[in-house]
Amino acid sequence: MTTAKPKLRTGTRMSLDEFLALGETDERLELFDGVLYVMSTPTKDHQFLMGRIHLHFELYLDGFEDSPAEVYQDITTILSVELQRAVDPDLVVILSGRDNIGGRIHVEGVPDIVVEILSTDRNHDLVFKRRIYAEAGVREYWVFDPRNDTVLPLELRDGQYVERPTLTADDTLTTPLLPGLEIPLGSIFNHRRRPPRDE
Repeated sequence: MTTAKPKLRTGTRMSLDEFLALGETDERLELFDGVLYVMSTPTKDHQFLMGRIHLHFELYLDGFEDSPAEVYQDITTILSVELQRAVDPDLVVILSGRDNIGGRIHVEGVPDIVVEILSTDRNHDLVFKRRIYAEAGVREYWVFDPRNDTVLPLELRDGQYVERPTLTADDTLTTPLLPGLEIPLGSIFNHRRRPPRDE
């Protein structure tokens, strides 16, 4: 007879080694300074938007014989062993020449671009993770807001994020880190198969 695993709770203290030893779980988990954070389950709208964003990256990268980047969806990313920080972003982008940080199971290092789609705990992404990603040195942080159909692109300068203009469904998302990448946001936010959006 097997015993059920104890339910993981936000606020539980554990080391990074203990966190990684959890392996695959039913929950999405992150670790900040040795403290566990249990994220809400992604909604259908969240998953749809994430898939569409990922598709744009893949179509862009397919145009190169030598890919300029690697893109990972929903993967544990160890930002700092020393600070015991591991996150689970919606998407991470690692530019070529740095692909050694993309391990078989998780990313071990700081990505160049992180994409997050806001969920019910909006403060977690807009304030807390904004600070965490800036401290880690993530060069660009893109915040997709499915409630308002906007994107806030943040660019790291002198250790702090500078906000580029907020984009809507009428705009195209680009980045100087990947010349030629163009993501028309209307093809994501206004897609005919998009599920009912989050309230």
